Amino acid sequence: MLLKPAALAALVVLTVFADLIPSCESQSRVVLGWVESKYTESEFGTQYVIVVDRVPYAVPYPFYQDVRVGDKVRYDGRKWEIVQRAGEPSRLVPIEILSPPPSPTPSP
Repeated sequence: MLLKPAALAALVVLTVFADLIPSCESQSRVVLGWVESKYTESEFGTQYVIVVDRVPYAVPYPFYQDVRVGDKVRYDGRKWEIVQRAGEPSRLVPIEILSPPPSPTPSP
């Protein structure tokens, strides 16, 4: 019977540490922002890292090669993509263009 409380305590401790330690699973949320910098880390094998809104993210090598500092990127929980290249105009349509024209005033 002593084994069950000890196993339960170990499970609780491991769960707490798993939540505190960052991992690839922390990248499951949606990321949208501008690439501030990019670099490689080789502490535990080569990792390719981009920094978006002051947060570093490990990315696949082909994406790392393609992305540039200043690009707007998005991560949807499965894949990274470049939304807008640095220095290129936005592909968004201004709201003024989408607004209906003012209605004409009736003539007296």
